[in-house]
Amino acid sequence: MRTMTRLPHFASALFLIVATTTVAQVPNDPLLRPRIGLFFDYALGIHAASFTQLPDVANCCPEFQTTMGTGFFAGLQYEQPFNKDLALYMRLHYGSYGVDFSQTESKPVALADGSTTNATIRHDLNGSFGQISVEPLLAYHVSPEFMVRGGLTAGYVFSATYDQKEVLETPANATFVGGSRMRNASSGDIKNASSVAVGITVGASYELALNADRTIFLTPEVLFTYSPIPVVSGLSWNAHQIRAGLALSFIPPEVEDTLSDIELYNFATAITPPKTVSASVPFTSDITASGIGTTGERLPAERIRMEEFSSTRVRPVLPYVFFDKNSSEIPARYTELNQDQRDVFAIENFYNLDAMITYHHVLNIIGKRMQDDANATITLTGCVDNTDAELNNTALAQARVNAVRSYLVDKWGVAPARVQTATRLLPEQASNSAELDGQAENRRVEISATSDAILAPIMSRDTMRSFTPAGLRFAPAVTPRVPVKSWTIFVTADDRIIKTFHAGDPVPASVDWRIDEAQLAIPSDVEKLGYLFVARDSAGLVIPSESKKIQVEAVTLASKKQGGMADKAVDRYSLILFGFDKSDLTPANAAFVNQIKANIQPTSQVKVIGYTDRSGSDDYNQRLSQSRASTVARALGLPESQATGVGERAPLYNNDTPEGRFYSRTVEVLVETPKK
Repeated sequence: MRTMTRLPHFASALFLIVATTTVAQVPNDPLLRPRIGLFFDYALGIHAASFTQLPDVANCCPEFQTTMGTGFFAGLQYEQPFNKDLALYMRLHYGSYGVDFSQTESKPVALADGSTTNATIRHDLNGSFGQISVEPLLAYHVSPEFMVRGGLTAGYVFSATYDQKEVLETPANATFVGGSRMRNASSGDIKNASSVAVGITVGASYELALNADRTIFLTPEVLFTYSPIPVVSGLSWNAHQIRAGLALSFIPPEVEDTLSDIELYNFATAITPPKTVSASVPFTSDITASGIGTTGERLPAERIRMEEFSSTRVRPVLPYVFFDKNSSEIPARYTELNQDQRDVFAIENFYNLDAMITYHHVLNIIGKRMQDDANATITLTGCVDNTDAELNNTALAQARVNAVRSYLVDKWGVAPARVQTATRLLPEQASNSAELDGQAENRRVEISATSDAILAPIMSRDTMRSFTPAGLRFAPAVTPRVPVKSWTIFVTADDRIIKTFHAGDPVPASVDWRIDEAQLAIPSDVEKLGYLFVARDSAGLVIPSESKKIQVEAVTLASKKQGGMADKAVDRYSLILFGFDKSDLTPANAAFVNQIKANIQPTSQVKVIGYTDRSGSDDYNQRLSQSRASTVARALGLPESQATGVGERAPLYNNDTPEGRFYSRTVEVLVETPKK
């Protein structure tokens, strides 16, 4: 038997391939993270053959012909998704398989008494093989579960042995020369057997999630490998394999960051940022910032003007509660109150809070309003997406409804009779089920009410602060452009952290931040906003950029009054939430647009700004946002010149959550009215 003399080189090549694969992006979406696993395949070998004997092995068979053999392949696999449609599988497997050739022939022979008869001779040749292979396969998802695969199988055949004999089956009274009924019996290594097994592999598989988190998968698979290289050099003998089996894979949990934001910031600011690459510094970090106007235009970021105005602010209530995949638990991001907190809860306190903070109190807002309006009733409608375990799962839709109903009844004391329930599959106004974002948006409970007051917009009058520019666009970079383990952008107000952005490789080209999202965290007497970029490599090395500052010019109501400066009231109506891929006004929103129109004075300056979420191409989103803005402008009786669509140029909210995308499908109406 041949030894595995080439195995170390083969294994080294495999590990090199895997190592270069693992530097790919590690996204936040769990389904796009790498997976590792095991697989086992039963193999049915198709041995296409036409030969008479093995090299240097005596055999009288007229021809060994095509036959079948069996075996198995088992090993390890690593999967690196590139996107939701395409993934790379790297497999290392051990294979053991065999083949039993058996051919009979009939020929006349002479017996000892001088007579002749026909003799039946059976020629048996058994082959056994062992190989270790690497198998890179590209997989394309025809659907989220079903995929087709194709690639290359390259193996090292470390064992190729045979066992043969020829048996005289009939007549019973005959023997071969020498008096035996068996001849040419031998065994050993197959001379000139190919040490390389290379084939083209195609197949299909179906992915089954074994847990609600979709981190463990069982995958039935069928594969076919066509091998053009002969099993034995000089013989017409090729071995192709049909494999069927199962793969078990899982997504490893992400390693939690051991440093808090404050610890990392303090550590990074205590380091002198390296200017050049050296043996101990694999890259340098840098960051720049530019301004973003309210309509997405680029502005200088040399100074930020923070001005106070008397203001009315109106924000819509999104009447949906979204759920995680295959789950009926209200996600932790929704704020649940205890008894003491419920007793002091006041909707008026949401004036200067970010829209997402306000939205995550949606059940508390509805609970409070149900207390205030004792005659109102609501209907909760549970929905599911149309993939995997949620498909046609009305029980899951009902469980989601029950979770929301229990919170309103148990925590807010709403009478059970005032909370009606219903279920359906997809929502009536469903998002695109072919996209992961759309599926997440369809996993929800919808809330409707008999009283408009229950789902009315959040309206309050207070002092607001306006920032010019309205946002900052940070451009982080590492030089040279190499993979990093993680990166963080810190935004500070007089050296106190007010905002962080954090993710893994790759470092993005830009990160946008709307300054008014952090209004409550920015002191009224702030003098400077700072920003810092910190990157870490796989060894844990922290490499910060230079800390940079932007001067803040604060203009308060008091300073304007003392200085006799012109002032104005700024009313901001962020009401009109559009459906997925929609630009028309619902009757409820049309009624509110009429209320806005009644509040516009002859001296008012009005801007209508349309937005979209990240779904769709940049060009399409630009047109959609313009259509939304134009629709509202026409309803307000304003010229088209006062309507601007910004698409994705100035994102309103984080689009990683369903609610962030819904709140980004909006039109803001800014009404500035000079004060006399």
